[in-house]
Amino acid sequence: MSETRRGPLGPAGNNVRRNVRRLREQRLWGYKEVEERLTRLGRPIPATGLSAIDAGERHVDVDDLVALAAIFDLSVEELLQPPADCGTCHGAPPRGFMCMECETSGLPNY
Repeated sequence: MSETRRGPLGPAGNNVRRNVRRLREQRLWGYKEVEERLTRLGRPIPATGLSAIDAGERHVDVDDLVALAAIFDLSVEELLQPPADCGTCHGAPPRGFMCMECETSGLPNY
């Protein structure tokens, strides 16, 4: 089976990426710390993979999402929400617009 190439991250993927980065930085965890915590849960993501998630170069699959939520003691839904710490849009730009500061999209959630 061949691996298909994935397109750019959508709004939910970008929310997860920004939330993981924000939470990691708030806790002063390096990539190695996150890698170790995920490994203990049985869902290892190497530091290089975590760096790629931060950069928007790696998609987070459902199992990764569940593990990331667990290490940050959050629900999956909380990781999927727009980050509310943006000083420009507060995680909720107007419908149809994108915040140029945090890149949150004002698209409807389906």
